[in-house]
Amino acid sequence: MSGRVSKSKPHPKTLEAVKLSEYIVRFGDEIMPCSRCFRKGLSCQVKGDQSHRCQNCTEAKVVCDGSGVASYLEKNMKARVKLEKEEEQAEKALEAAMAKLARIRSQKRLLKKKGDELFARGMQSQEESGELQDESVVISNAQSLGAVDMIDWNSILGDVPFFEPVDENPSEVAGH
Repeated sequence: MSGRVSKSKPHPKTLEAVKLSEYIVRFGDEIMPCSRCFRKGLSCQVKGDQSHRCQNCTEAKVVCDGSGVASYLEKNMKARVKLEKEEEQAEKALEAAMAKLARIRSQKRLLKKKGDELFARGMQSQEESGELQDESVVISNAQSLGAVDMIDWNSILGDVPFFEPVDENPSEVAGH
């Protein structure tokens, strides 16, 4: 046996991996590529529910995330749908809040306008009543001091005569 080269037998796990790979190629279904197959540009095949590793990862004896990619993608899609619903709810709440804010601002402007009008009317009323009150106070003060002729009756009563002019002779008026 001196000149012979001995061939080593493949390890049983290697033989098992090769057989599994062949089985997957023959009977497996193509799925979304795992990370390894995606990087290498290979198609990815798995045998349904029986294997969690694709044919290429089984042959290379490495961990396969093929089923993980699909579950990660599903989780990602669910998270995105959830965020889209939350975003839609937040937009509706924002629209409602903006409408309420616009309504409040409109009411505030209206109340300010009405308040300004009422204030102006009140000031005008105060000025008018103040003038009348001032005149009556001055007149009553003057009359209390004995100034009866201080009142200008023509300005108050106008040019309306209350009495007919009387002649100088009182007997003629009486009819004697």
